[in-house]
Amino acid sequence: MYTLEMATAFKSIVPPENFKVVILENNDFLTILIDPEDIEALSDEQAEPAVKYINDVKKALENEGAIVFVVRDVLKD
Repeated sequence: MYTLEMATAFKSIVPPENFKVVILENNDFLTILIDPEDIEALSDEQAEPAVKYINDVKKALENEGAIVFVVRDVLKD
């Protein structure tokens, strides 16, 4: 399901500093996994570029034909 075109589209988007996502491949869809600790560590000024990055990644993958879910892990105590 995760094609070369999808990988190229994903890698072409530059993530904000100190922020990353992981792409998980499933049979029928892709999942963008976000680490909640990465989100928690963002300042207000860093949050907007991070959200834009997540949206850009989702759109780029969808433009290449993927069904995309965005999830985050559970925040640890």
